[in-house]
Amino acid sequence: MELSYNISSPLGSFKNDYINKTSFRGATGEISYTINPKFSLGLQSGYQNYYQKYDRQMYKLEGNQAVSAVLTNTMDIIPLLLHGTYLPLGTSATAKVQPYISAGAGVNLVNYGQYLGEFGGTESSASFAAQAGAGIQIPFGNKMNQTAVKLGADYNFVNYNKNDLTNLNNVGVHLGVVFGLK
Repeated sequence: MELSYNISSPLGSFKNDYINKTSFRGATGEISYTINPKFSLGLQSGYQNYYQKYDRQMYKLEGNQAVSAVLTNTMDIIPLLLHGTYLPLGTSATAKVQPYISAGAGVNLVNYGQYLGEFGGTESSASFAAQAGAGIQIPFGNKMNQTAVKLGADYNFVNYNKNDLTNLNNVGVHLGVVFGLK
């Protein structure tokens, strides 16, 4: 089992057209099965919340209408992934630092929100998700404990083509703990 804290920065259209601030509101959990000392496969889920408020200005609405308001954008992304991790050095008790690479695919639950002052709303949808990552695992404790600190980075592809946005891709950094459930 793994539990991690995430920091994530938006990329591409997500950053340029919607939210350009880094999100410090994220977490991930994973339950996996170790197939052999070098490879594990499991289910991963998490949560990342993005939020940005823009200064008051005039916004043009449909027709000849305009409104002076504060614009607030929010985006919640909840991935549900089949996730694999490969440790080239294996889970050897002699390795003090264990590098890893990982990949995952599945679905993202996306909650889009935009408000002009008090007007606006949210929209929920689901979309394809893919993830690639790399990092290090630092084991501690005894061999039977299987506990480690994990530090890594992920690139997340989020297929999303709504509300004038094309994809919600982001890059994240995570720090967490891995422990056995025996």
